[in-house]
Amino acid sequence: PSFKGIMAAKKKPVESWDLSDLDIEADEVGLEGAWTAVDSAAARPPRTAGTIVTDEGEGGKQLAGFLAGQKFI
Repeated sequence: PSFKGIMAAKKKPVESWDLSDLDIEADEVGLEGAWTAVDSAAARPPRTAGTIVTDEGEGGKQLAGFLAGQKFI
C-alpha cells in the first residue's frame, strides 16, 4: 500500500459485530468450537553461533560438504 492509502485507512471506521449479528452460537467459537487442540508447547532453543567459511578457493566444496552433512542435498 502507498503512504496515501495507509493514511486514508487510519480514518476509516471500524465495525464491531457481536455473535448475534452473525447468527453464531457461543459454543461454536473460541476454545470450545476449535477443531484442534495444542497438546504441548516448548520454547525455541537459542541460536548457536554459525560457521564462518573463508573462501580461499575451497568455499564451494566446504559449503557442499556442510549441506550434505545436514542432509539438505
